[in-house]
Amino acid sequence: MRKCWFIGIICIPLLTICGHSSLAQELQGPKMALEEQVFDFKEVREGAVISHSFKVFNHGDETLRIVRVRPG
Repeated sequence: MRKCWFIGIICIPLLTICGHSSLAQELQGPKMALEEQVFDFKEVREGAVISHSFKVFNHGDETLRIVRVRPG
């Protein structure tokens, strides 16, 4: 009984460490994050020119390339 308990104490941390390393491998590459995802212009007069800048961040470890943007 004591042997099983001791093996459990050793194996569980090792499995946890191995699990995290494989998870880290899956998360490699670019990862886009936006400070805000929606912006409401409220009421706008017809013909008015409006604009808004969205801040885009790359939280990944590779270059983030934005290929296409589709405004709503």
